[in-house]
Amino acid sequence: MNKVLLVEDSPMFGDAVKATIEDEFDCQVMWVQTMADAQAILEKENGNFFVSILDYNLPDAPDGEIMDCVLSWNIPSIVFSGIFDDDARDYIWSKRVVDYVLKGGPESIEYLISLIRHISHARETKVLIVDDSRVFRAMGSELLAVRQYQIFQAENGIEALKIMSQHPDIRLAIIDYYMPEMDGIELTNELRRMYNRDQLAIIGVSTEGGGMISAQFIKSGANDFLNKPFLTEEFYCRITQNIDLLRHIRRVKELSSRDYLTNLFNRRSFFEYGQKLFASAKRDQTSIAVVMLDLDEFKSVNDTYGHGAGDEVLKAVADTLVDSFRETDVVARFGGDEFCIILSNPDKREVGSLLERIRTAVEANTVLVDGHEIGVRISLGACTELADSLEIMIKKADQMLCQAKGNGKNRVQLDLLP
Repeated sequence: MNKVLLVEDSPMFGDAVKATIEDEFDCQVMWVQTMADAQAILEKENGNFFVSILDYNLPDAPDGEIMDCVLSWNIPSIVFSGIFDDDARDYIWSKRVVDYVLKGGPESIEYLISLIRHISHARETKVLIVDDSRVFRAMGSELLAVRQYQIFQAENGIEALKIMSQHPDIRLAIIDYYMPEMDGIELTNELRRMYNRDQLAIIGVSTEGGGMISAQFIKSGANDFLNKPFLTEEFYCRITQNIDLLRHIRRVKELSSRDYLTNLFNRRSFFEYGQKLFASAKRDQTSIAVVMLDLDEFKSVNDTYGHGAGDEVLKAVADTLVDSFRETDVVARFGGDEFCIILSNPDKREVGSLLERIRTAVEANTVLVDGHEIGVRISLGACTELADSLEIMIKKADQMLCQAKGNGKNRVQLDLLP
């Protein structure tokens, strides 16, 4: 997110919106108060805005003319209005805006922030529309495109399953009931065998059947249901609600699997993912290596500079570890100043030199806390031989760590290589 265009003639409200957006997001809000100024800044910036927030009633554009002005640049737009009736509502929605927000207290700005956040996530979110009606697919795609989703279309269930196999990271499927070859209920059942509710949201749609079809969809694993035809607002509300719920669930899972201080995997997650890597290595006759690491003289850091400084040191070491290992490796904080890493299918001849580079990088990275430069040193022990269990490998790596400590610290100790 780079630049946000704000067109608002109220100094007090405009200032509040600008300040809140810039506090919440890493972006620049360019604020103007008239349509003429908006036209000038759009030309100057060549329409390069992530999103625009538009006041419906401006001194030189009293009837929403600003919408056409900005939308002609294909900028996702949110409309603010102090007065709202059915005619104005229908007119605003006809312009294919992201949403409208009634001007009010802090809650209206909070809703605006949620919309901007949703757009930023939508650009990375894939949605599949499954319907044998070309008209509905086109209409649904047009609405989703307004909010910047990545859109896929299928005209039947067979085609939908093929697309899902090619794009398993699709997060939402909108599925019609009446389709040839495979109806919506059959498709929903099939998708639920492949994805649970935390991985894929499903919204069933139909023009007929009422509550009976709705119940069938829900019992088959759909998260929600929409009757055709529906209001644009209702469509967006259901989409937003289901995708946001997936994101919240994913976030809760991430928090439960991560160490609160370093954001590395915690001990429980280490064993969860580590056992999978170990089983895969056993099955495929590949290799893993287990590394135990802790900080030398860490207690003296806490005693001399305080536990806050100790926390900063731990975070600095964690950052170095994340930068040093691959995404396929598992890096975890075991507790205190102790870390454990699983290297996935490493070149055993290179493990020693890799760990030595990490030891050197940590030692070179002096941590500055309250004007104090704190030097950090680590000792590392590694087990490179695949054993009968992950626990045995961890125990062996810990023994190597003890040897490194006993041999003078600030060093790497490996088990014997063949």
